[in-house]
Amino acid sequence: MFATRSDRSLPCGETRRSLLGRLQEEVHTFGRSALVVLAGSDHPVLYTAGPDGRRVAVVAMWLGDSWWFIWGRNGQAPADSPRNVAAVLAGRHPGDSGGAGKVRDLFSRRPRARGKQAAHAASGALSEVA
Repeated sequence: MFATRSDRSLPCGETRRSLLGRLQEEVHTFGRSALVVLAGSDHPVLYTAGPDGRRVAVVAMWLGDSWWFIWGRNGQAPADSPRNVAAVLAGRHPGDSGGAGKVRDLFSRRPRARGKQAAHAASGALSEVA
């Protein structure tokens, strides 16, 4: 199982490296590249490409009483399911066994244009400006 904060046998940096290393392996199984930087420090970061091709930084953090993977503005998932997190990062739905845990649907939370500006943009009026 994963180390808890009270487990002094594994320092936080070592736990973070271990968690991100497992996530890196899972990301690779989806055919995606992933790189852990600052691996020698207590604050490593995993970089991978999201479904849209943009770079995504993932960190492992102790929150409440467990470890979590945190990425982007709203991306978060318990660190005890690296396969599911890798699936989400790769733009795939996690398998039926276990689901995505507490991963939020990021696209439904994105801000959308409202009011006159949204109607103006939707009409194509801005396409002539170049």
